[in-house]
Amino acid sequence: MSRSDWGLRDYYAGDEDPNIRYVVILVEGERLPHAVVRLTGTTEEAFTHNLRWEPSDLLHRVPDEPRWTAREAEVGYANGFLVQMVREISAATHESELADYRYYAVFKNSEDVVDLSKAYLLIRRPQPNREEKYAGHNLWEYTDKLYRLGSGRDWTEEYIAISEAGAQFLKQQVDANWAALWRHHVVFFADGTPYAVVVTAKDPQSRTQPREFIGDGQFRPTEVLDKVSASSVQETDFDSAVRIMAELVRGRNAGRKAPDGYAVFHHPADVLDPDSAYAIVQEPGPEHEVVLPLSSMESERLAARLHVRDAKRRAAPVGGHQYFAVFQSTMATTDVNNAYSVVRRTTDVPGRQEMFLRPGEWLPAASPRDEHTLAISQADLGRVTGRLDAAEPRYFEFRCRERGPVALVRLTATAEESARDLGWEPSDFFTRLHKEPTWYVAEVDEHGMVGRRFWSAHLKRGVAYRKDEIQYAAIFPAQSAAFDLANAELVMRTRDAVEEKFVRPGGWVPSDQTLVSYLGRHLSISHAEAERLTG
Repeated sequence: MSRSDWGLRDYYAGDEDPNIRYVVILVEGERLPHAVVRLTGTTEEAFTHNLRWEPSDLLHRVPDEPRWTAREAEVGYANGFLVQMVREISAATHESELADYRYYAVFKNSEDVVDLSKAYLLIRRPQPNREEKYAGHNLWEYTDKLYRLGSGRDWTEEYIAISEAGAQFLKQQVDANWAALWRHHVVFFADGTPYAVVVTAKDPQSRTQPREFIGDGQFRPTEVLDKVSASSVQETDFDSAVRIMAELVRGRNAGRKAPDGYAVFHHPADVLDPDSAYAIVQEPGPEHEVVLPLSSMESERLAARLHVRDAKRRAAPVGGHQYFAVFQSTMATTDVNNAYSVVRRTTDVPGRQEMFLRPGEWLPAASPRDEHTLAISQADLGRVTGRLDAAEPRYFEFRCRERGPVALVRLTATAEESARDLGWEPSDFFTRLHKEPTWYVAEVDEHGMVGRRFWSAHLKRGVAYRKDEIQYAAIFPAQSAAFDLANAELVMRTRDAVEEKFVRPGGWVPSDQTLVSYLGRHLSISHAEAERLTG
């Protein structure tokens, strides 16, 4: 079957085997196929929504299933369907708002997602705006890998959501690689106390520089082994190295003065992952065997994280729904009055999300997995929704699941308006919503609406004026000031790749800063608007 028979869809090249055929079973009206069937001679196997290959008789059942259609596919398209099934079903299964962490496996090749052992990177998201990769030895380090994958920068790779059990499997795999490929050494002070754990590659051909851990949270390149005597160094095994690393962390923090509380951990090695603390106490008691002192900022951040985590563990459905309040940041979740939206998930209908508009009226919404949420009780639900119902104005973003952004809307007790360029105009998107099955709504706070309006205007104005012979831009002190051009603090123009700025009384002069340096604070403007601002 030729590639064009499947149209524009994912295709992942694979090795063609003349003895293997692939058949995709599609279901009328459904986004995902029912299964991908693999035929090896007379042996039939199917990759189903269970996300594994199993013995199958599905092809014999096709004539009896009126909504099923079976189509042959070459291996590249079969792989495309496999990747799509794993990606979407894994996300629906494991990206729960009630999980302590969301875990992801990253693969060099997209078609490898059917085999978790082929993942080369484990990532967790402790909160929506932070990603951490597992670096071995119970250490987690900052990364932006999911952002790079989602934005297409690392387009040749793929990632999928995985369970906590899958994350533990990959952690063990990463640690096993460290144990197999690296030697671990302990460097001692003269008094016999550990100074550092140093790792060196076992492969004599490796050019990787040794790395040391001294208790500050990460390994760094080092030459310490070349500077100390052999008697100060002792090789050790992986588990002992992790134990000593934890001792280094506790020793490094033991001398901190006037701590603002202590983080409490279950196990000694847990201090290598500060986010694994289960409580904060002002003074450790006899029962608190493993603790770390905290600064004021560390204490505040950890308290917010524990507050969100504990709420997830206490969460219970209310009337068949799980409710979440939405906040601007994790820190804001400690006061439920900071919430700017409430969403609910129907417990018996996977993937169904709704947003509170007013009492008795809930609108279709997207999953709040990229928002800062707090699972809330029935009492908090009434408190937050009552405040939202009385608030004016409220702000909403309408989106289409197929085409993306639809409108930015402001709602008061008497009027609905949508953003147009730098202003607002009357609209009827809430009235039209029930006629648009692919639309959904998210409530945003005033700060979030300012950013959305600014970047919408930035994009549309950039497109509108990009072909002008002379391109003008207005620079503002902040995005919130950009909705009135009179607030511009500078006007620039670009002509023949030369950037100039307008100054009084001299007029146009070469600019000492590029327009790019004002990214996030400038808008394209027309010639007439520039004339008004400089006249």
